[in-house]
Amino acid sequence: MDKLKVVIVSDNIDIKIKIKNLINDESIAISGFLEYDNMTNLKILGYSPDVVILIHDSNAGQLFEIAGQVYAQIQGASVIMLSANIDVSLLAKAMQYGIKQVLPLDSDAKTVKEALYKAYSLEKKRTSDNAFIKSTRSKVISFFGGKGGTGKTTVAVNIAVQLALNGKKTVIIDADFQFGDVTVLLDLDPKDTIYELTKEKGDLSIDVVRSTLALHSSGLEVLAAPKSPELSEYISDKTMEIVLNTLRPYYEYIIIDLPPGFNDTTIAAIESSDVVYLVASVDIVSLRNAKLCLGIMEALRQKDKVELILNRCTESIISKKDFESILSLTTKLCLPDDTKTVLTSLNKGVPFVAGMPKTQISKLISGYVKTL
Repeated sequence: MDKLKVVIVSDNIDIKIKIKNLINDESIAISGFLEYDNMTNLKILGYSPDVVILIHDSNAGQLFEIAGQVYAQIQGASVIMLSANIDVSLLAKAMQYGIKQVLPLDSDAKTVKEALYKAYSLEKKRTSDNAFIKSTRSKVISFFGGKGGTGKTTVAVNIAVQLALNGKKTVIIDADFQFGDVTVLLDLDPKDTIYELTKEKGDLSIDVVRSTLALHSSGLEVLAAPKSPELSEYISDKTMEIVLNTLRPYYEYIIIDLPPGFNDTTIAAIESSDVVYLVASVDIVSLRNAKLCLGIMEALRQKDKVELILNRCTESIISKKDFESILSLTTKLCLPDDTKTVLTSLNKGVPFVAGMPKTQISKLISGYVKTL
């Protein structure tokens, strides 16, 4: 089966790290680490987890409210709780709010893993018995490059368009808020951008977000970058988190085109992503920058998400093998140096997977998208 998607909620970062290490397993994926605040429920909903682990401590005032909402609102998701102190009244209240199991906070790895799978199995049976259909599970894919000029945006846009052409409900977010050019590659001139969402008061609804999206002829929906670079300062990491959590339940794929370099919104997007594609052209400068980026990703505890895409692959002094050896990554997609196709596509505002599907570069992307 697919990996068990788990979300951990606690205000104590040491406990979150402890639980992560405790359930470290190839069959379990930690989708997110959350704290108790007024956005916790929305964030959990966005992740569409299989199991939510709630840590009960003195700061967990919202714990039972969150557990009840997960039980009622997220089909297929179950809740277990870990607590330092367990008594009869706590167990009774946990049952009242749909919590599948309560474990001591110092439980060993085997006990916690067994509880996760048992909770998942019980919830799966419950939803099956009630003829529930589990909501679509979205996949968030970010495209990142340590420097400009690697072709990152071109690759991101063409993969997003190919997904849409394949009938997948896909949205692309242009997260290069100062100099984003996703709309240029798609020949779109949207009236609204992500900047308009920063002016909304209160929680964002999916209807509000969709009202700002532009629609491409392929079926791809686009959340554009601001029209002027100075407006980027109004877009915070919180804006990015809210937008992603709002979109997650409604799209199969969310593609994010990130700017070069690290900032708060970029880090927020990376932390919310299921996969981060590091796009590099095959040259010594890109190799150096990719190595530096991986070091930062490791410091952010996000390195496990990183996969490598090489663009403009040619026979030269620096090779694909050099990248894989130095970065300790396997290349997921290696695209040829097809300047003619790419420039024609850029100048026409027509992604080459749509306008020139028979070219080698288009066929490679089309073939790879089928494996996602």
